[in-house]
Amino acid sequence: MHSRFDRFRATSLGRQLERLIDSPERYIEYAALSRAEVPAVSAIVRDLQKMFPDVQYDQTAKQFCGAMVAEVMRRKHHDVLRPRGRVPGDFFTYGAVWMAEPQRAAFDALLARLAAMPDEMTRIVHAVPAGCRRMHPGGTGFSLVEHICHLRDLDRDVYRERIARLLAEDGPALASVDGVAMAAERRYAEQDSDAALAGFRLARADLVAQLTATTPEQRQRYGIVDGVRRITLDELVEDIYHHDRTHILELDELDAETSPTQSQGKNKV
Repeated sequence: MHSRFDRFRATSLGRQLERLIDSPERYIEYAALSRAEVPAVSAIVRDLQKMFPDVQYDQTAKQFCGAMVAEVMRRKHHDVLRPRGRVPGDFFTYGAVWMAEPQRAAFDALLARLAAMPDEMTRIVHAVPAGCRRMHPGGTGFSLVEHICHLRDLDRDVYRERIARLLAEDGPALASVDGVAMAAERRYAEQDSDAALAGFRLARADLVAQLTATTPEQRQRYGIVDGVRRITLDELVEDIYHHDRTHILELDELDAETSPTQSQGKNKV
């Protein structure tokens, strides 16, 4: 999940929502709804209305719910079919529609998708007027320029180091990154979006080249994240891909929130 939710996740409400959303029984419901091409977040609407009615008016809590459902679906290797589908009822307006069946992509296919991300970001940036690139959605969302800077710096300063350590060390200890703190410390909001995009393109090309040079045996080398999660290089690449997809979903929501033609943006997840 995006690190911007880490602080909310640690609150009493965040912990309760996580228990509601992340369970084997819920995944069965999410998968069933996905087979019907209904947003998976629809599965929790009734319980939210009954147990947490105030969440409907808390944009950060609603965004967390959508992100938590997405975390479950990605963990089970589902990808997004459509970024926005109509959610029945009036608690959420939209939610992601997930592919009906889990599909774990091969390493080479994941690398191709990673390599394509700068072009996808370029299309998004060019579609947003320069004056709107620093606009924030409701809740805890990043602006467009902050999204780009975040992706650039993870590739350049975080993922490259993690990969190098996985290749050079036996079971290295890897620490999570607080993306919100990094954004504040590095003043992402003040940076130029075009320059950040160019930096992301260079960093991603370098990252893909670094990964392309690895062998199947090297891809099984592992580290321990935050002392609790064992992750192989193969799994790290999948995590990077899913992290990319998370930002694409958030950028879709940012467009819906900030577009003057969208009158219901504040109800979307």
